[in-house]
Amino acid sequence: MSGKTAKKRGRPSARAKIINAALDLIKEVGVPALTLDAVAERAGVSKGGLLYHFPFKEELLTAANETIVEHLLAGREAEAALLPDVPGRALRAYVLASVNNRAGNDEVASRLLAAGPALKASADPIRQYWRERFQQLSTDIGFDAAGLVHVATEGLWFMEMLGLSPFSDQERQRIVDLILGMISGTAEQTRVKRKSARNTPSR
Repeated sequence: MSGKTAKKRGRPSARAKIINAALDLIKEVGVPALTLDAVAERAGVSKGGLLYHFPFKEELLTAANETIVEHLLAGREAEAALLPDVPGRALRAYVLASVNNRAGNDEVASRLLAAGPALKASADPIRQYWRERFQQLSTDIGFDAAGLVHVATEGLWFMEMLGLSPFSDQERQRIVDLILGMISGTAEQTRVKRKSARNTPSR
């Protein structure tokens, strides 16, 4: 995570309340209109108590992005726990978590996107997550299928976040099924290749 992240001082419960209040307010008013005074009031802490944890708004936004990443990881893990341990499991869990909004981040994420967070240091946790995610998802299924699945899933997500999706609910489900089918097909090919390799006598 970013080296500029505020130290986790004091009671974790107070810090968590402040971050959650900030995320709630970002959903309601967006990032530009977010103020430390409003966050303190929503969290039920004094302004001094908030500044003890987050002296600057940028530090609070960094912590908020770190929390979003934690939610994303937890969402993927929740989906993976429901799936069999076969090739493509992590990739399938990512797709399902994304299309089902398992992390519950979509509304706040759209507000952060509108604010252009990629230009700010506070978005470092999100950027790092995106950089590391693909490698984690593609290790057992290969680049080609994982790359197409990743692009399709992110494309669908961004269109919906920006209100630009042309798909009906039925068409959206067909697309999700196609994405998942690509994973299943590639996973089966991987399984067959591994079985064949095990059964091939060594020379």
